[in-house]
Amino acid sequence: MKEKTHSECVIIGGGIIGLAIAAKLAKQGLAVIVLEAEKQTIQHASSHNSEVIHSGIYYKSESLKAKLCVEGNRLLYSYCQKKGIDFKRIGKLIIANDLNEKNALNKLFLNGIKNGVDGLSVINKREIINKEPNLNAKYAIFSETTGIIDSHAFALSLEAEIENFGSHIILDSPVLDGVFNGTSWDLDVGGSSDCIINCDLVVNAAGFNAQMIATKFGLENTPPPVYVKGHYYKLLGKSPFNHLIYPIPNKFGLGIHTSLDMSNNLKFGPDAELIDSPDYKFIDNENRKAKFIKSIASYLNDFNIDLIQEDYCGVRVRLHPDHHLSDFHIQYPSDHGMTGLVNLFGIESPGLTSSLAIADSISNHI
Repeated sequence: MKEKTHSECVIIGGGIIGLAIAAKLAKQGLAVIVLEAEKQTIQHASSHNSEVIHSGIYYKSESLKAKLCVEGNRLLYSYCQKKGIDFKRIGKLIIANDLNEKNALNKLFLNGIKNGVDGLSVINKREIINKEPNLNAKYAIFSETTGIIDSHAFALSLEAEIENFGSHIILDSPVLDGVFNGTSWDLDVGGSSDCIINCDLVVNAAGFNAQMIATKFGLENTPPPVYVKGHYYKLLGKSPFNHLIYPIPNKFGLGIHTSLDMSNNLKFGPDAELIDSPDYKFIDNENRKAKFIKSIASYLNDFNIDLIQEDYCGVRVRLHPDHHLSDFHIQYPSDHGMTGLVNLFGIESPGLTSSLAIADSISNHI
C-alpha cells in the first residue's frame, strides 16, 4: 500500500503557469505541493517559445487572452524590476506592405485600443526607416510595451518564492489518477514519489496533459486539445534589427516573426503545423526552409539566406485550429460541478505574459 500524505493544495504541472499559481497561493499562506512529471521544471511549452512579453493587441476583445495578457504585461514588468530578472522593453513593429495588409493593420490597431493596450502608435515610412533602416515596410504599428524576458530566470524566481514560503516542488512525480472522496481529493502519484497525496484543492495546470488528467478525474466533455508545432531558425552574426518585427497575423498564429534573446541573438519563427501529438523533432526540409526564406526576405533588406540555420521547435496546445478562435479556458467547480478542482486548458501564447494575471485570477476565485 502506498504511503499517504496531506497538503492543502496540489498544483499539477511545473511549467510557468503552474509555478506562478503555486507562488501566489503559497504567499497567501496555503501549503502547496507542485507535482511535475518531468525530472526538471519548465520542460515543454514554457521553455520552447519566443520569450516575448506581449502587449495584448491581437486577442479578441473581452476574451481571457485579451484581459489576462494586458494585465499580465504590467504585472510581469513590475515583477522583473522588483526581482532583478533580465528583460528588455524593446518594442515591436507589426508591418504591412500592401493595401489589404494596411486594412488588417488598421483593424489590429483599433482592437488593441479596445483591449486597453498602452503605447500603440501608427508610424509612417520615414519613422519606420528611422527605427529600422534594414526593414522593408510601408506601414507599421509600433507597440511600445512589447518586450523580451529571460524566462528561465523568471521560473527560478517563482521556484524560490514557492520554497521560501514553505511549499514544495516535487519532480519526477506524474499524477496517475485522482478521486474525490466526498470531502477532499486523493491523488495517486507515480514516479519517484509513488504515494497518495490527499488535498483540499487541485489545480490542473498540466499543459499538454491537462485534458487527459481531467478525464481521469471523471470530468466529461473536456475540450479536445489541438497541438500546433512551430519551428525556429536562427540568424548567424549580428542582428539587423533593433526591435521585434512581426508580419500581419494569420489564422494559425502570429506569422514568421523575429525574436531576440537577452544576448541580442536573432531567431525567426515559429511557423505553424497541426500535429497529432507533441514532439520536438526539427524537420528541416526544403519546403519549410523555402517558406521561411520567402517570408524573411519580404521584410529584411539584403537578406543573406546562407546565414540562417535550424534552431529548435516548440509545441503549443490550443482549443481550436484557428488562432483567432482559440481562447484560454479556466474551469472552476461552478463550471464542472467537481468540488476543489480547477482546470486550465489551452494556455498557449500569451501564457508567459499572462502567467501572473492567471495566478491572481485563480487566487481570487478559490
